[in-house]
Amino acid sequence: MPSASTQTRTRLSRERSRARIVAAATELVRERSYAELNVGEIMDRAGIGRTIFYRHFDDLGQLLLTTGREAIEELYETQVELASTRSGDATEAIHEAISRAVAVYMEHGPVIRAVVEAAAADQLVAAGQEPLRRRFDELAEDLLRATAAESGREPRDPAETARALNLLNESYLLDAFGREPRVSAETAVRTLTGIWVAVINP
Repeated sequence: MPSASTQTRTRLSRERSRARIVAAATELVRERSYAELNVGEIMDRAGIGRTIFYRHFDDLGQLLLTTGREAIEELYETQVELASTRSGDATEAIHEAISRAVAVYMEHGPVIRAVVEAAAADQLVAAGQEPLRRRFDELAEDLLRATAAESGREPRDPAETARALNLLNESYLLDAFGREPRVSAETAVRTLTGIWVAVINP
């Protein structure tokens, strides 16, 4: 039976190789699309033998979901912040939440883009993303219903409006930061804040 120190070294070696694979994938998605990625090139970049890949991941889709998890969780926190907005402080709160979302895309835009591309091509990745999309949409819907109730307005199809706003955010931010930044962070924040405020406080 392996000693405790041997088991610890094996675990640390496994964690290091996994981290190197994730780092290599993160670098490569800044240079090319999901369709252009392949396991061999990722492992060459990581400096590890190709067969090691399959000790950690089933396929490229699973690798990208793992790589994008941090960014997606950070984005979810910005959505939680948006959902807590109330009509009295809407503009400032929305501006702050959008600023955080833009910062996530500036840091992780290529990875998020690769995950979205993978979801379009891989049913398993798409299935993994769907619950996340629902979580985002439900938070935005809660925000729309709450602010409408506070102002005494009847919410107009809040579920579809929430979905549209989230799709708008994703498409716009991927276009702006999915590769090299196309606009400044300030421009992106100002643009999206104006749209969200117009919808929430018409």
